[in-house]
Amino acid sequence: MVFIDLQEPMEIEAKGMRNLYVSCVGSHMWGMNNEQSDIDLVTIYIAPTRAILRGEKIPSTVRQQIAPKNGEIYDTLSWEIGHLIDQLIKGNINAIWYATSPLVIKPSGVQEELSDLVQSNLCRQTYYSIKGMAESQIKSDETPEKKPKIPGKGYRTALRTINFGIKLLSEGRICFAPVLHAPSSEEVMERMEQLEEAYLKSPLPDRPDEEAFRELLLKLRMEEMTEKKHDQKLKIS
Repeated sequence: MVFIDLQEPMEIEAKGMRNLYVSCVGSHMWGMNNEQSDIDLVTIYIAPTRAILRGEKIPSTVRQQIAPKNGEIYDTLSWEIGHLIDQLIKGNINAIWYATSPLVIKPSGVQEELSDLVQSNLCRQTYYSIKGMAESQIKSDETPEKKPKIPGKGYRTALRTINFGIKLLSEGRICFAPVLHAPSSEEVMERMEQLEEAYLKSPLPDRPDEEAFRELLLKLRMEEMTEKKHDQKLKIS
């Protein structure tokens, strides 16, 4: 179990952005963490709608650090909701994980609605992102200058990504299944072939319903603007 104190204001909020939810990703999301594992957090935030309409430059991603009261420091990657929606429409696997991680540290209705929307819009297009991710993880074990501190970690992370992709493409469901053994390169490559087969035979649509994602984003933007106006009225009164 992950215990994280997020009571202190986060940098992204100080810049006028509002956090929508915070999830834990990485090894904890897969149930593959140990005592030495880093705690990887992803924060999804929303920029002020007024700033967007004014043409102000809005950061799509922000990397920051959180220092909870227990003294540890966690690296956190933050994505603006519009950037997340764009990547979900493209089938980006990181975006799918950020939206559907089962470890939600700071929950919200937005996260639940987004997760449901993603899981009802899984598509074949995600294959390319999954394949690219797995190939990159494999290289971390096979390239001397990129070798991870833990031998075989690249193959394990690649295999969990591949297994995730096979389930998604063949069954149309999200499954964060851990890989607890040390897979061989032969096993990983065999599963890569099965991933391609799952893609070719997948019953899923080629692309997600972009309109549904755009409508959700529009709703969130409008709600943000309405809430800001309400807060301003309360301050004046």
